[in-house]
Amino acid sequence: MPDDIEQVDAAVDVAAPADAEPAEGRPEMPPQEALARLAEGKPVEGVRVRRLKLRGEFAQPAVFKNCVLVQPEFGPATFKGDLVMAGCTIDRPIFSKPVTVEGNFGLNGSTVNKAVFFDLTVKGKGFFSGARFRGKLLFTKCEFGQKVSWWEARLECWAEFRKCAFAGEADFRSIHCDQGLVFGGCTFAGDFLLRGAAVAKKLQLDTSRFDRAVDLSKAKLNDFAYLEAVEQGPDQTWAFANAVAERLLVRPAQVEGRLASERAGRHEEAMHEYGLLKKCYQSLHKFDAEDWAFYRFKVNQRRAKSCCWSRPWTKVRRFFGWLFLDVGCGYGTNPLRAVRMAGLIILLFAVWYGVNVESFHDEEKRPFPREEVGSIGNRVMLGLTTSVSVFTSGMGAVRSVAKGWMNVPVMVESVMGTLLFGLFIVAFSRKVIR
Repeated sequence: MPDDIEQVDAAVDVAAPADAEPAEGRPEMPPQEALARLAEGKPVEGVRVRRLKLRGEFAQPAVFKNCVLVQPEFGPATFKGDLVMAGCTIDRPIFSKPVTVEGNFGLNGSTVNKAVFFDLTVKGKGFFSGARFRGKLLFTKCEFGQKVSWWEARLECWAEFRKCAFAGEADFRSIHCDQGLVFGGCTFAGDFLLRGAAVAKKLQLDTSRFDRAVDLSKAKLNDFAYLEAVEQGPDQTWAFANAVAERLLVRPAQVEGRLASERAGRHEEAMHEYGLLKKCYQSLHKFDAEDWAFYRFKVNQRRAKSCCWSRPWTKVRRFFGWLFLDVGCGYGTNPLRAVRMAGLIILLFAVWYGVNVESFHDEEKRPFPREEVGSIGNRVMLGLTTSVSVFTSGMGAVRSVAKGWMNVPVMVESVMGTLLFGLFIVAFSRKVIR
């Protein structure tokens, strides 16, 4: 468990004793007596309080331990210190009017039934670790000024956050959602961590803004995850490492250049994350997006292989893999790359042949008979026709006229043309077949 959770638990003594009374056996405490204890700065502990109304200003920390609170009403109220309900059972709390907590707000280890939080402002940290929510959970127009921790909280209902603002880290790691989890119109200035979470139904982040990391690593998302309409800040990044998900709705343009592992040079991890995206796009029949994910997968696979100058053949292997497979055809995903590569090769060799035109043709084979062999027109046309012939037909097209060492570039271009033809056929067939 993170250190900050342990520190807060120790500060407010949230752990219930092993022999604590069951909720139904706790003595009743009148609301007026509970308010008097809070005014004196004393915690309310081990009692049942019905229809407690917390209104006005509270100069001392308001702490409830192991209590049963039935329909407590909050607001309008200002808490100068902490507002903590630790290890409590809270039935139908009402936050219908503005509530400001200048300290920390905690529901550690509490069980909450049908909770609606409206216009809650927490300037300190928020702690919901180990809490259990039933019936309904809704946060509307709430603001959290520092880190919010939901470590191992259990949501046994639909959970919605609407127009909420998280100024610090939003830590939802290892939460368990038996229904769905929805964030609509929220803003996250810090990291949003859903690492290791389990969501039984949909995860929806649409219309929310994220300025830092969105970490879905090791998350178990059993239904659709709606990510296509999120608003991304300039430093926003993604993490999908080891996630169990088949229906991630996220566009390639949203992920391009924003995968945290790829930015950090962890190419093997990035390779697996792109593999996950490829599988999702394939199951959703988004074949263009699948091609993009497969291409990024292969790029990171190439970069993940060890390569050093002490083993120069590894450098050569990487270079030719980049030249032919990446630049040449986008690892079979882009036949137009093969066409562009072919055009570039033809032009480069045409220049070479044009400069050394005397090594190829006799006087009678000039395209422009009235001009000298070394004229610009003859050099351009002879260079182009020779290069196209070698690239498309192989070395046999000019074997009888090439002279001396000029046969070497002819052989090289012939081999390159054969390889690119094969790559183009593979890439084009892959596009057409699907």
